[in-house]
Amino acid sequence: MGKVPLIRHGAAVVSECGAICAYLADAFPEAGLAPPAGDPARAAYYRWLFFGAGPVEAAVGDAMMKVQPSPEQRGMVGYGCMADVMEMLEYAVQDGGFLAGERFSAADVYLGSQIGWGMHFGTLEKRPALERYWAKLEARPAAQRARAIDEALMPPQPAA
Repeated sequence: MGKVPLIRHGAAVVSECGAICAYLADAFPEAGLAPPAGDPARAAYYRWLFFGAGPVEAAVGDAMMKVQPSPEQRGMVGYGCMADVMEMLEYAVQDGGFLAGERFSAADVYLGSQIGWGMHFGTLEKRPALERYWAKLEARPAAQRARAIDEALMPPQPAA
């Protein structure tokens, strides 16, 4: 399929953004990017990580292709409709914490990136709760370091 991104870690090959995030969080537990097994926060971690991989990806892809499920089809597409997805995203971040509780996790890396990217490029509606959540993620020192690395790797852009 020519999937990007894809990582190779030793003998393991992992594609799909959500799977990569979950794999790396488990491969490097010292980073604290996943609640430990048995922790009740692990349920929210999985919920929101896979909500991004399923309903958000499908709803955004369909919307970009101008596909809108009819009310009768909404139960069959796995996300209902884009309005339902937006309501769930807003619900996920409404309390001001992170997706799996008070600690940043790989679910925030993945779903947070989808929210930020989507609002930036207009594939997700800007809503105050989503904007507050994204601003909190962007302000993290690790996010600022990652952005600096990315920007340093970008080729110079011609002047407009």
